[in-house]
Amino acid sequence: MSEPGCHRVPLEHYPGMNRFVLDWLAGDVRFLPRVAPPPSAARSIDSTLLDALIASNRRWGIDAADDLRRWAAGETTTIVAGQQVGFAGGPLYTFAKIASLLKMKRDSAKPATIFFWLATEDHDFAEAASIALPNREEPRQRDLIHLRATRHSDSREVVGRLPVPESLIEELTKTLGISRPKWLRPGITFADSFAELLASTFGSGFILVDSLLPELRRAGAPLFNSIVSRWDEIESAIANRSAELERAGYTPQIVPRPGESYTLLYNINANGERELLHAGSLVADPASISTSAVTRPLLQDFILQPDVFVGGPSEVAYYAQVAPLHSLLNVPMPRVALRAHVLVAPKKIVRYFSRFDIPPDEVFESPEEIAAAHAERGVTEVQRVANEAEEQLKQHIEKIRDLSLPADHAVARSINRSVGHIEYHFKKLTERAIRGLVRKDKDRFHAARELASTFYPDQHVQDRIVAWFPWWYEYGNHFIDRLVSEVEPDTSTFKIVSL
Repeated sequence: MSEPGCHRVPLEHYPGMNRFVLDWLAGDVRFLPRVAPPPSAARSIDSTLLDALIASNRRWGIDAADDLRRWAAGETTTIVAGQQVGFAGGPLYTFAKIASLLKMKRDSAKPATIFFWLATEDHDFAEAASIALPNREEPRQRDLIHLRATRHSDSREVVGRLPVPESLIEELTKTLGISRPKWLRPGITFADSFAELLASTFGSGFILVDSLLPELRRAGAPLFNSIVSRWDEIESAIANRSAELERAGYTPQIVPRPGESYTLLYNINANGERELLHAGSLVADPASISTSAVTRPLLQDFILQPDVFVGGPSEVAYYAQVAPLHSLLNVPMPRVALRAHVLVAPKKIVRYFSRFDIPPDEVFESPEEIAAAHAERGVTEVQRVANEAEEQLKQHIEKIRDLSLPADHAVARSINRSVGHIEYHFKKLTERAIRGLVRKDKDRFHAARELASTFYPDQHVQDRIVAWFPWWYEYGNHFIDRLVSEVEPDTSTFKIVSL
């Protein structure tokens, strides 16, 4: 136990945690350094891009002008994270990324500017147009309530520019019993909805960056031209690094399509669809270029020149794989930090850990496994203590026998009767204790079920799938303050936080 209402658990207990990341946190820096790079030269920021960032943030409700001007003048440390825009803010880990940024800004020795990169160019509609809400109905038939919209599976339209489906909005407001918010007004796009929600939740203090901003793409033209001109070298460099990772026992995060090379760039056509670019392609209009998983970090680092990038386990693994490309293309690489991992629940739920003596690192086991393990340990311990106490009492009685027999031989019969009574009562005491454990195990099973449905619903870790918006809607600024205060980015533990 750490602070009141919080539990720290090693990340090695977090299901599916990337093994490369665990080794990297433990000190294996062969593929990705853990130290800050040397200070970069003064930033050279295009005034057109600066004005576009100020205008776009103002449109979403964030006054970022002063922060951006200080940043452009090189007066602040730059910290960056990002996420695909998702319906109603996406899963809890999106919130954890922003909380990590705010915590690092608060703790920074030098004034810091924090950016949140909105990945509006992705075409994974199924991921963006879905949300999982915690189900608190009693009796609970399922852990989560899933809301989702679909489109034709072959569509490659970038999601950020698409309107949020009315069906999703209706389902969300009906399920949560809320009025329709401004950030879900008719016709609003996924990008604007996501950005306005963050602005209304957090207010100012950070800067949002739309990856489809035309001025940003045009500022990236020199990088796009370098990628096109050195296409084969890039393919070779990432293939070599991938092979190195495999030889070290890791699975590369980015893999090429079967029989093809790695995806580097796309072109967004007049219909808003992403078309794959190949070696030898011409970059006619930089504003129409879209990056891939390989090149997105490069564009971000080329434009924003961050001192620190904060990412999830997959993003950390991306950097390990694309690190050689930074030097190849002369793009300064930031220090990479792991986002905080945090799970949340009402105080009543979190108290179950101490009330029923359930170790927090067991929360990802099934309720049956938790209850059975505790029942077995409890029964064994009761029997052990009862046997030890009985044996010790018998030994003391034998000492009384040895002392009293020379004086009164009749005491032997009393001693024998006493020993019989002791054995009888210890047996009854043990049986009664075990019956009490069984009764408590019923309550413990219920508690284990509540813990599992909260932190590991449907066999998914809470922060990967459950939306953060319902928590914020219920707890308001307390939710923000609590998480920003408690998150611990770039550590080898995750935190369970009570609200």
